[in-house]
Amino acid sequence: MDKVVNSLREAIRLCGLEDGMTISFHHCLRGGDAVSVQIAEAIRSLGIRDLTVAPSSLTGGNDGLEDYIRDGTFTRFQTSGFSPALGRLLQSGGIRQVCELRTHGGRPAALKRGDIRIDVAFVAASTADRNGNCNGIGGHSAFGAMGYSLTDVRYARKVIVITDELSPYAVAPVSIGQEQVDYVVPVETIGDPAGIATGAMRPDRSPLNRRIAELTAKAIICSGHLREGAAMQTGSGKISLSVAGQIERYMMDRQISGDFAMGGITAILVRMRKEGLLRTLYDTQSFDQTAIRSLAEDPAHCEVSAEAYASPLAKGGPIVDGLDFVILGATEIDVDFNVNVITNSNNQVISGAGGHGDTAEGAKMTVITAPLFRGKYPVIVDRVTTLTTPGRFVDVFVCQEGIAVNTAVQKNRELADRLRDAGLPVLDIHDLQRRAERYTGKLPPLKPGGQTVGLVYWRDGTVLDEIKMNDEL
Repeated sequence: MDKVVNSLREAIRLCGLEDGMTISFHHCLRGGDAVSVQIAEAIRSLGIRDLTVAPSSLTGGNDGLEDYIRDGTFTRFQTSGFSPALGRLLQSGGIRQVCELRTHGGRPAALKRGDIRIDVAFVAASTADRNGNCNGIGGHSAFGAMGYSLTDVRYARKVIVITDELSPYAVAPVSIGQEQVDYVVPVETIGDPAGIATGAMRPDRSPLNRRIAELTAKAIICSGHLREGAAMQTGSGKISLSVAGQIERYMMDRQISGDFAMGGITAILVRMRKEGLLRTLYDTQSFDQTAIRSLAEDPAHCEVSAEAYASPLAKGGPIVDGLDFVILGATEIDVDFNVNVITNSNNQVISGAGGHGDTAEGAKMTVITAPLFRGKYPVIVDRVTTLTTPGRFVDVFVCQEGIAVNTAVQKNRELADRLRDAGLPVLDIHDLQRRAERYTGKLPPLKPGGQTVGLVYWRDGTVLDEIKMNDEL
């Protein structure tokens, strides 16, 4: 039962990885990841080429893969998103095959349908035993929930666990069990957990963002969705964290307890759990050290797979279908409430779909927050540069100037009346667009052309949009 091998190179050879196959890894260490480049170097040293890489996402911690893309080791990606650096490589034609971008729920659904077939899944674990039992909460490199790998190991042909803390004793608790693991490889480091909170995940105290947060919290409260037993996802952006703080105070004042919060778990949600404001936390990815410790200590802080979290093919439906409200961001939103979070207004890939579309479709109330404009670019446009989440799943947009309600969706007409009756500044989205353009001017729409380098998939497997080369990169 001892599955330990001395090197990644040897484990890869034993798994039978060959040219043209598909590998995967998770992004739970985010900016602190040190595993992906070790995997790439071992693969290259074996002379294996033309691989498809199917990670849960690509962050700044994976930027070191650029050399292995340029030399043909990796020629295609099936992922949720790209870091800005890897996005530039994609749009400059540096990745040889068309890549595929899916939501966090669309990815496990694609695995279940067979649209993605993983030959070897690489699983970074902060502690593992010699039989392959492992988790992400033990050891000096603890990063928290392993929600993405929980899905990968179910579908992969072979599984390699990589750890920098090999336990001489049986690991407990077990996130991924030995029955799912083929080999265990000890390494010097899997990465730096300090790089997880790459976005300085704390509330923003700027007057503009505080105003947006106040309006958002009031809209949620007046909607009637924040009640006893409510289920929520509040996000990890600065505005979202400020909204969560106001929701926390409202619930404490009225002695309301929510059923659960979910998604990427942050310190503020852990605090709400300790205060008795939330009964359960469902965690696919821990976003800070407080969340990591909570997952290790609190039995009501539950690790869940990306499949259970958001896959439309999950039996009985995913957890996102139980959300009362979700708070999400946007790089752009158009007058039909379609949202873009993958590219910016210059058509540059800067991020990924994540769980945006999954939670938007699942929640009873989907709230998009963003400033009215960023620099010279209005956030509200005639048509988004890259469609990430269709407008039919978006209910409310909140900026510093007011609140726009998507009344094209029948159920939201009553919501608009509720918010107006509460004295909130409900405005038509076209009016908000005109206000933005007073500051920025009316910018001509981008017309991305040229070669298609990426396809954006909806969670049901249909193509939503295409990503084109960007000649300015």
